[in-house]
Amino acid sequence: TNDFNLSCWTSADRLYTTNAIMMNAPEQTPTSPPPTTNSGSTDSIVLALKTDERFQPFLKEDFSPAQYASEVLASSNGVQTASNQLTEGINILEKAVRDEVTRSYDVLMNQLTGIEDAEKILHTLRNGVNSLHQTTAKVRTEIAEPHKIVSAKTKQLERLTTTTDVLHRVVRAVKLTQRLRACVESSDSSGGGRNNSNSTNSSSSSIDFAKAAKLIHELRELEIEASDSLVGVECVDAQREWVVQVTKLVRREANEALKKGMEVQSQADVGNALQVHYNLDELSIAVDVQVNQYASIAIESVKEATDWQKIQSAASSLASKSSSGLNSNNNNSTHSAYTNRSGVSGGQEEIYQNVLWERLESCFEVVHESAMSVWHLQRVLAKKRDPLSHALFLDEVLKRESSNGGSFMHQNNASSAMDNLPCAKFWVMLGKGMTDHMSKTHASAGFVRDVLLQGFPHLMNIIESMHDRCSKDGDAKGVPGCVRKDGADLSILRRSTDAISHTFFSRSYNRLSEPINSGFSSGRNMSRGDSDKFLARIREEMISVEGHASLVNSCAGGVSKALKLLAQKAEYSISSTDWTAEKQRIYAGEPPSSLQRMSLALATELNYIVDLLQPVVNQYSTVPKTSLQAGIDRMKEACFGALSPIFEALEEKVEKFILMRVHDEDWENNSNPLPGGSSYVSSLTTTLKLFQENYLNGLISGHFSSSFGGETSSSSHHASSSSGRSGIGGLQGISSTSTGPIFEKCGETFENVIDSFVRNASLIQKLSISGSNRLAKDCVEVEAALRSHLLFFGPLTSDDAKIANLHAFKRLMFCDNRQILSVVGKSNSPDASKMLLLEIHHLYSQCDSTKITTPWARAGMNPKQYYTWWKAQKDVKEVLRGVQGSLDASKAEDDVTRTMRELCKLLDDTVAIR
Repeated sequence: TNDFNLSCWTSADRLYTTNAIMMNAPEQTPTSPPPTTNSGSTDSIVLALKTDERFQPFLKEDFSPAQYASEVLASSNGVQTASNQLTEGINILEKAVRDEVTRSYDVLMNQLTGIEDAEKILHTLRNGVNSLHQTTAKVRTEIAEPHKIVSAKTKQLERLTTTTDVLHRVVRAVKLTQRLRACVESSDSSGGGRNNSNSTNSSSSSIDFAKAAKLIHELRELEIEASDSLVGVECVDAQREWVVQVTKLVRREANEALKKGMEVQSQADVGNALQVHYNLDELSIAVDVQVNQYASIAIESVKEATDWQKIQSAASSLASKSSSGLNSNNNNSTHSAYTNRSGVSGGQEEIYQNVLWERLESCFEVVHESAMSVWHLQRVLAKKRDPLSHALFLDEVLKRESSNGGSFMHQNNASSAMDNLPCAKFWVMLGKGMTDHMSKTHASAGFVRDVLLQGFPHLMNIIESMHDRCSKDGDAKGVPGCVRKDGADLSILRRSTDAISHTFFSRSYNRLSEPINSGFSSGRNMSRGDSDKFLARIREEMISVEGHASLVNSCAGGVSKALKLLAQKAEYSISSTDWTAEKQRIYAGEPPSSLQRMSLALATELNYIVDLLQPVVNQYSTVPKTSLQAGIDRMKEACFGALSPIFEALEEKVEKFILMRVHDEDWENNSNPLPGGSSYVSSLTTTLKLFQENYLNGLISGHFSSSFGGETSSSSHHASSSSGRSGIGGLQGISSTSTGPIFEKCGETFENVIDSFVRNASLIQKLSISGSNRLAKDCVEVEAALRSHLLFFGPLTSDDAKIANLHAFKRLMFCDNRQILSVVGKSNSPDASKMLLLEIHHLYSQCDSTKITTPWARAGMNPKQYYTWWKAQKDVKEVLRGVQGSLDASKAEDDVTRTMRELCKLLDDTVAIR
């Protein structure tokens, strides 16, 4: 069995290998025909082996002879049968291989010839490589020694070059040192060999420091211009310490000269000192030192001015002088009272306040002097140029590289460098120091903080006055000013007091909101006394910041915020009223209920405040006016919220229950004018009269407000109104007959009633001549009723725009067809399209109803329904489209229809232009 396994394994392996060779054998190229005639039988044998199931396992990629032998042993076909099959397959494959070799003989022989040629070429190439290696070794041997010689000479040359460069630099350094020594020693010899203590000062004062500084700078550049230093060169090292001493001397003398020049404001002395620093390449450092020094002086003066211990000392000495007649015990007790936590006793607050403000004024004098000193330095920098390079010192300080070669003063983008100017740096440093100190002063509760909060406008006045003086004194032609024209420096100073400013305006808002909160406390509404108190607070806060634009803006923002708070609280109070039930009282002509009276009283107070504030607001500049106007507009919204329901109820009653009755009148037969006008006019007059008695009189006179804790009479109302007007900003003679939300609402209702009347009147059909006279009479009576009972917003002239449509419509009653077109031109109505529509609809009453159909009849509506639809239309084109459709469908060609078509064309042009 083992022998069979080995035989079977070997046979299977041979069969698999032969099969693989046959499967991977290269195909015969088309140019080489098979040399034998049995190629077809070979292909058929291979195909038979591929399709024979017995030999399928040998075609698998993962074929294993051992596994195949094991499977054969395990099968029931018998070992001998399997062995015979394998032998048969091997023989067949070997025969096929022989046939394939015979058939491809020429191809195989050609490949063998190619291999021989490749071996010959490879042998030749190997010989060439060996020859190249031999040549390379020979060359290496020949050039090794010359290469060593060249390398040594190159290093020698490099060292000689370096030595030469060092020698040149040493010679240069020695010459510069000799020139520097000659410069210094010439001053010593000019001193006459004096050995007293003043000889040093005399000799140093005669040194040409600008020349010495230039030589020192050149020596310094020699040390750093190459990678190797001159340290170790004896002749240089011997002079190094002396050069360092001279450098210190030159720098010290330059600083002293600059300091003296700054003190006496001498441009020549400052320029000479700056020249020395420029030659030392230390100009920017010297300028920064001076700016920092003067900024520190200014900051320290502010700190010293608010130092509580020094304030105590100054106030105590002042108090002791003023109370020299008192005994020493009283003086001691007074001094001890100053040292408590509050810092001030009861009777000495004014003395301490005066001391503090005097010290602040003095400290900002120091700030002004420091600022002018820095500006003096900046002015010299802007004028001084180096005599050799002609470089402007200010350009060197700003480290600017001009692309056009121009100086700082002539560059187009010079404004971008304003932040780096010495004066600008001074203001920034001062602002930062003041911000830190003011924040600490505000954080530490004490007398100084309380005085600064109380007199914050005075503090801002001191700061702004100092800034204005710097702007005036530090302005010269051709050089940058001490302060910037855009106010950036003043903004820095203002922001430095933000800690105090925020608290000041926070307290201001608390004072403004105090009467509002008390007015709405415990479920009550604001009374006239609360309103006057609120207006007085506004006056006090605005007057306290007069003359300071930034403070006025901030204060106006606080006032606007307080007005919005008042409007919000008023809206909360008004929203509790059930207006649905209250409208029924207006329909019935009854007086308002107690709940409604409370809302109307609140509307009266809102109107009172708005009426007094609006003229004052208009006198302020844009920024505070915008802030205040936002608060007043919010107040108006709240007041309108209380007034709109009653006026809307009045308009609804007048429209539905009175004016629409015009269509129920007989305008063709029973058209004799009545003494008081038509019946609906009488109803309108009665309704307006009751509304005036029940609502308007109480609103205008302040009766609703007085009934809830305000003044007790209208005369007192007018008195308080007059006093309030004269108190707010000190304004006099402001009329109260045509301003305020109440008066605006009356005017709006006045226009709405007239509009409703003329629209309904224009829809009247079958209007006879006597009917026209009667309708004209009604126009006069309606105007008289409105003027008598609703005209609280000021007098009206006969050509006023509010009644223009009414007067124009009344003239239609007496015009023929040829005159109607001229009525539009005589109308003062701001909306010509509305008047055109009224004329067109009125002309339907003059048409033959059998030849033309009205727009409402074509739409299946009556005049009342058409009026409701017409009023709801926001676009005139919709109404015009209905009229044009009625005219297009008409067969009439009389004067009236032609006039209507001309009016429609005019209306169409008017709408297109608008």
